Amino acid sequence: MTEAAVLTGDLIGSTGVEPAAADRAMLALAEAAQTIARWSGHDTLFTRFRGDGWQIYLAEPALVLRTTLLLFASLRGKGGGLATRLSVAVGPVDRLGDTGLAEAVGAAFTLSGRNLDKMTSTFVYAEADGDYRWTAAVMDLAAWQAQQWTREQAEAAALALDLPRATDQTLAASLGISRQAFQSRLKGTGLVAMTRALMAFEHGHNSLES
Repeated sequence: MTEAAVLTGDLIGSTGVEPAAADRAMLALAEAAQTIARWSGHDTLFTRFRGDGWQIYLAEPALVLRTTLLLFASLRGKGGGLATRLSVAVGPVDRLGDTGLAEAVGAAFTLSGRNLDKMTSTFVYAEADGDYRWTAAVMDLAAWQAQQWTREQAEAAALALDLPRATDQTLAASLGISRQAFQSRLKGTGLVAMTRALMAFEHGHNSLES
């Protein structure tokens, strides 16, 4: 049994669009999942279910904030206009499926799925054990901010969130814009203000003192 994060979501408004639109959104999420797998060194086992539902496994819970932001950024930037609800849960994972997450078992999977079924907003964060109120507060704020990004801002944020972090000049060139234009888009995301939060999640509270 290991501690992990499970992120479960479903596309918003997908029943009112052509299947190709939902496929495009799912592809954006699947590509983000591949990036996340590279960060952690573990397959996220991205799984699509019920047409508009999806789920990933995050073996390194410390990356949960960066992962959440990247998923929102990728969908806004490349998902063709569709958004997603997202339920994030951290807790024990007993077993993963052989080829996907359909047969996965553990408190993290149960909590993430149940919270998605009963949630009344577009985002929720929970942990199976302990007092996670401060963590949830940071996650809620970050998720809300990410859902306000324009497509151009989301494209910039997705690149800036990747690890290892490339230079602004390199990232700007990949979008075919100037460094100044890239920095302007990134400034509008508020991502720079989240740097300390990302450090705290990924390196522990002591990183706030550095």
